[in-house]
Amino acid sequence: MTERKITVIDGGSAEYWRQRTERFRLIHEAEHTAQRLADAPMYLHGGYDEDGDVIAIENLSPHDDMEDAIRAIEANETAVSILVAQGRSKIGNCEIRAVLIAMAPDYDGIEDPERNPLWGPDTD
Repeated sequence: MTERKITVIDGGSAEYWRQRTERFRLIHEAEHTAQRLADAPMYLHGGYDEDGDVIAIENLSPHDDMEDAIRAIEANETAVSILVAQGRSKIGNCEIRAVLIAMAPDYDGIEDPERNPLWGPDTD
């Protein structure tokens, strides 16, 4: 038997709209972070060594910011439900696992027949 979590929504309450505004802000910040990640240089100039060669420093800050943004979305049930309703499982190139899990069909513990080559019209 499938258990569903029923959420009661009061669309006229100020709390509902405050939550929606905050969750859309989380999604928008993740989109902005994904754009910064796409535009960021891979390496930064870290000065020169004693031979006069440039010391390259790997630019990890945009990656860390993107991970933080995805974690913030995954930790928030309302943000995940918004992305599920929109059918979006990625922001930029980053998959959001909580959305993928929520969008996955429920086969009552049986694995997905579309991905299993042993399932087919001639199998019992």
